Formats: sequence, C-alpha cells, structure tokens
Amino acid sequence: MVVLKGSIQNGQVKLAKPTDLPDGTEVTVLANGVMGTLGIPDDQWPSTPEEISRLVARMDRIEPFEMTPAEEAEIEAWRDQVKQYGIAKQQSTLQGLFE
Repeated sequence: MVVLKGSIQNGQVKLAKPTDLPDGTEVTVLANGVMGTLGIPDDQWPSTPEEISRLVARMDRIEPFEMTPAEEAEIEAWRDQVKQYGIAKQQSTLQGLFE
C-alpha cells in the first residue's frame, strides 16, 4: 500500500507531491478527520421520559444473539488462527530488522 497525502480542491484530490504511479491506477481515498455518524447522533438522543421509554421498549424487543457450543468453538478456533498469524507476521518483521 502506498500512502499519498493531499487535499480536496474544486471537488478533486490534489496531491501534495507528484507520484510515480502510472495513469489509470485505481486508488481509494480516505478522508482524515471526517467521520460519519454511527448510531444515533448526540443531538438526537431521546431526552424526555416518554422518548426514553420508547427507546428502551424498542431495545427490549431485540432478540439476544445465542450461539451453539459448536459455533463458539469454531469462532474460538478462528480467533486462535488469526492470533497465530499476527504473531508470525510480527516475528517475521522483527527478524527482518535484525538481518
């Protein structure tokens, strides 16, 4: 992955420095400091007792998520695989620093 910095000017990305990437290279632009809202925006939370009661009632209607012991074991095995992969990557990176 190549990190390029720039800014938006007239609706287009203007890079701070030229890049040697060839024309037509697809890129994904992630804006720094601009975040969308996840969930309820702070100014829209219920504030009256009636609004709060309605929200709590809606939350109480949500069914709990339950897994079978086999599903839990499968997820735990996957977590262990991911953990071992991360450890191996870190060891490889550290080993490369000292070679």
